[in-house]
Amino acid sequence: MMDYLRLKITAKDRVGMVLDILKRLYKNDISIHSLEVFPGKVYIKVESLRREKRLRLMEDITSLGEVFKAESVELLPYERNERRLLAMIDAVQDGIMAINHNEEIEIFNRYCENIFQVNKENVLGRNVGDFLGFEAPMIKLLKTGENYDNVEVHIKNRNNNIHYITTGRPIKDDKGKTIGAVASLKDIDEAIELSNVITAKEEIAFKDIIGNSSSILKVKRICSAVARSNSTILLRGESGTGKELFAKAIHNLSSRIDKNFVAINCAALPDNLIESELFGYTKGSFTGAKEDGKDGLFKIADKGTIFLDEIGELSLSLQAKLLRVLQEGTIRKIGSALEEKVNVRVIAATNRNLESMIKDGTFREDLYYRLNVIPIYIPPLRDRIEDIPMLVTFFINKLNKQLDKNIKGAETEFIENLVKYKWPGNVRELRNVVERAMNLCYSSLLNEDNLILDFVRDIDYIREERKNDFSLTLKEVVEAAEKKALLTAIEKSSSFRKAAKALGISHTTIMNKIKKYNIECKE
Repeated sequence: MMDYLRLKITAKDRVGMVLDILKRLYKNDISIHSLEVFPGKVYIKVESLRREKRLRLMEDITSLGEVFKAESVELLPYERNERRLLAMIDAVQDGIMAINHNEEIEIFNRYCENIFQVNKENVLGRNVGDFLGFEAPMIKLLKTGENYDNVEVHIKNRNNNIHYITTGRPIKDDKGKTIGAVASLKDIDEAIELSNVITAKEEIAFKDIIGNSSSILKVKRICSAVARSNSTILLRGESGTGKELFAKAIHNLSSRIDKNFVAINCAALPDNLIESELFGYTKGSFTGAKEDGKDGLFKIADKGTIFLDEIGELSLSLQAKLLRVLQEGTIRKIGSALEEKVNVRVIAATNRNLESMIKDGTFREDLYYRLNVIPIYIPPLRDRIEDIPMLVTFFINKLNKQLDKNIKGAETEFIENLVKYKWPGNVRELRNVVERAMNLCYSSLLNEDNLILDFVRDIDYIREERKNDFSLTLKEVVEAAEKKALLTAIEKSSSFRKAAKALGISHTTIMNKIKKYNIECKE
């Protein structure tokens, strides 16, 4: 292997300086292998010289006016960059092949050596058509300049049966003319294995989101696609559709999976408690505050994901503070003047019509646009009734242990009744119906007699059980009236808080009663 001397010459940046240096090389009868010029620096590469001749050359160069220094270096800049690039190309877990305008192979990395079972020394400089066949996608790319993606190639020769997928891009000059091509290659078996790994990861993330309907599969695909970014997501859909499950799935498919997933229901707490929960507080900031203060959920979720459920229930003042977090990426604890940086992926959810709320002045338009970067609509159960049998099976299997049952499934009539129902409470209501039926079932299959779909039928069921006694207890009458009043107030109000005010009860009381009666609130 040829030995070389590489010199770095530092000199004044003036016209003619490079020419003067070249004259000194010519004077010493030295031919140049490579030359690189930068402002104030000249790099030269020549064949290795004997010590006396090398010292004489460097002394001759430094004697030039305005040359400050001449020193030997290990590599020229272009060599250092080229070797770094080739090392990177060899390190990637894909084949990288590049050809020039003459269809000659110029780059052939280690992965390609493994695919084709050949050393790069036997490939570099060869015509790509001779090596891959004249129908190779790279040849067409060189002629047309058009990209290709994930093209499957199968090559059979005497020694090997080579099967891979490839993606190619043109190399163009300043005028847009194609002067070469580069392609990535992946062995087909490895590509299938990688696809299976990704699919398995998605199956784990979506394990509690049951259904194969086209509408639910579409939502899963969208969630998988956006999980890898850090953009804010707004999950839209009726109550009970599983918005938190989708939020968790997005977190588990993201690069933040090893960090915290923190969820809060914005409708479950009064404003002052929500603020302290979200942003935290300092020592002594209010009566009852912990001695050492408290970190808020945004701080706890730092580098992870925070899920803000029922975002439409936030007051305008809290909306303003949330907007600042989204804009600036900073939080300020209650009682503190200091702002802290947080890196949190925000996923919000609502069953409310935020657009109508903007018109009514109850939701900030600027916050809406900050949240609505990636809107995802989760379909109601009535729009994916084909998923009901699968959901019933899932709930039965999940609840058997909890209820100490051994129910194997459901009769056809049971499922048919479920399919006919409108499901105002969606999947959550279906789970409650299945759990209720399992409590009433003493056989191996759920049947029509175990099915109670709404509150009116609850009363009918009680009466049937009492046979000829058609009266209800005072407690049952009061509960029926109370539930009806709650449903009416919620239907007529734009928020749970307003419904509570109309009924003359506290926000906490209405939330407890909503939970007690399993009330599902539509958008």
